[in-house]
Amino acid sequence: MTRSFQSPPGKGVYLSILLRPSLPPASLMGVTAMAAVAVCNAVERTAGVRPGIKWTNDLILGGKKLCGILTELSVESESSQTQYLVIGAGVNVLHTPEDFGPEVAGIATSLAQEGHMTVRAALAAAMIEEFMKLSSALGGETGKWTAAYRQDCVTLGKPVQLLWADGQTQAQALDIDDQFGLIVRLPDGRETTVRTGEVSVRGLYGYTE
Repeated sequence: MTRSFQSPPGKGVYLSILLRPSLPPASLMGVTAMAAVAVCNAVERTAGVRPGIKWTNDLILGGKKLCGILTELSVESESSQTQYLVIGAGVNVLHTPEDFGPEVAGIATSLAQEGHMTVRAALAAAMIEEFMKLSSALGGETGKWTAAYRQDCVTLGKPVQLLWADGQTQAQALDIDDQFGLIVRLPDGRETTVRTGEVSVRGLYGYTE
């Protein structure tokens, strides 16, 4: 999507984990949102603060972006079975405002900027442990992950902009369904569910608000 990714040396934790779940792709729809919960758990364990989540998978602290998450899924064409799943996450840990380029300086933050310190190696280890818990939960009951996501999601209850490929629409964010889709109320009163990959969500007055 022509977006750049900044990872100055010695400042953050940037890692990817490769999983090979023997599950159909349809059962993995919620993995990106679950990954956001997993990283929230790791940050809370090591830095003593729990970020919020901007739907779907940006971790937020102090109203700015602390972490981005991307997932990649490969499907075998003949069997339609999952070949592998990669979860990548980058957490801003020691960044100062000067470490962020002008295109992201207004929306990005770090643990250090928000007054929370941790050891990067400890955070990386905690992230791997939490991702392994996520891996064990795939294909099973994910109710506790959905409940944690609802509690962490800063988007709920707020007016948002839905940014489609061909335009944008204002809506009210209402709830998260059991597959981590965002339930919204449109200006005409209709309720619909939007899913990651279909639409981006922004606040009406800023990145999260």
